[in-house]
Amino acid sequence: MVSFRAVPCAVAALIVSASAAIAHVTLSQRSAPAESSFRASFTVPHGCQGAATTRVSFWLPESIVQAKPMVKPGWKIEILRVKLETPINGPHGTKITERVAKIVFSGGNIPDDQIDEFVLQLRLPKEAGTLYFPVEQACGEKRMGWTEIPASHQTTRDLENPAAMLMVTPKP
Repeated sequence: MVSFRAVPCAVAALIVSASAAIAHVTLSQRSAPAESSFRASFTVPHGCQGAATTRVSFWLPESIVQAKPMVKPGWKIEILRVKLETPINGPHGTKITERVAKIVFSGGNIPDDQIDEFVLQLRLPKEAGTLYFPVEQACGEKRMGWTEIPASHQTTRDLENPAAMLMVTPKP
């Protein structure tokens, strides 16, 4: 005879182990075409060991030149720009002389037992390939870094604290 009490326990154990395996900052969409305007939605699935998330910092790959954060009520947004060595042509005949290197959301509060999203509008590069977005999550004095980038012989599954990843596919 099958015990139906064992089923909920088994399901709960599976959910806990699965959530531990994916408990890092991720992109909701894992791929997008080159040269596209991409709405990057990053999910923060928990706080830091019981503490609420109060700041999230995103480092952008050098190949991403244009980025805009979506307004997030209750959060302050800081944008760090760095000068390009060589200006590039932008839309509508403009010259782009700097790129967005880092975007920081601070001052809000995501309880440890809740999730939230942070959205960036990105202009993806011309070249197909894998992009990594290191993220630091702060919860008061506690920090969690989702910053590891796999070596050529690794995948993100081999890492304890992988950076968020996006596959840029060839332009259609």
